[in-house]
Amino acid sequence: MSNAVTTPNAPESAAVPPAKPAASAASAFCFTDPGCRTEVRLGALIILGAVFLWLFFGPTFCSRLYLVGAPLLFIGIPIQALQARRDGRPGYPWKVGLALTVGGALMWPDLRYREIIGGPVYVQEIAPLLLAAGVWIMAWWPVARSRVLPALHSTSEQKASA
Repeated sequence: MSNAVTTPNAPESAAVPPAKPAASAASAFCFTDPGCRTEVRLGALIILGAVFLWLFFGPTFCSRLYLVGAPLLFIGIPIQALQARRDGRPGYPWKVGLALTVGGALMWPDLRYREIIGGPVYVQEIAPLLLAAGVWIMAWWPVARSRVLPALHSTSEQKASA
């Protein structure tokens, strides 16, 4: 007699249970859409990190952090806009541009200070830098609007005339 343990085979009628439907990838708090270039996402994340880590790490570190993220936006936004215009690439980060522009404009008055009473008024540089990044993104938004392709336009005219 053999000591081998045998396992009963599962009946073939017991199939794998149906998978749960996938959750929607869209989120209410997503500032970039699918198709946004990686360097744009990374640059915006680094710039936002420089803004919100200002009080923890100080102005010197965060200004350097901003200088790491700014070139990514400086190069990535025109490429994203031109690809959106030429190839119809989705995902232009206009929401990020709007958030940075509005955030920088609203922060500006709050980040003014005087070193001595009656002295000149200074502005912490993070507010203008945040505003500059937002304005850069928003400036390329008109370029990024995808053009209407002639083939698509003619088929819609044909459907309308039919």
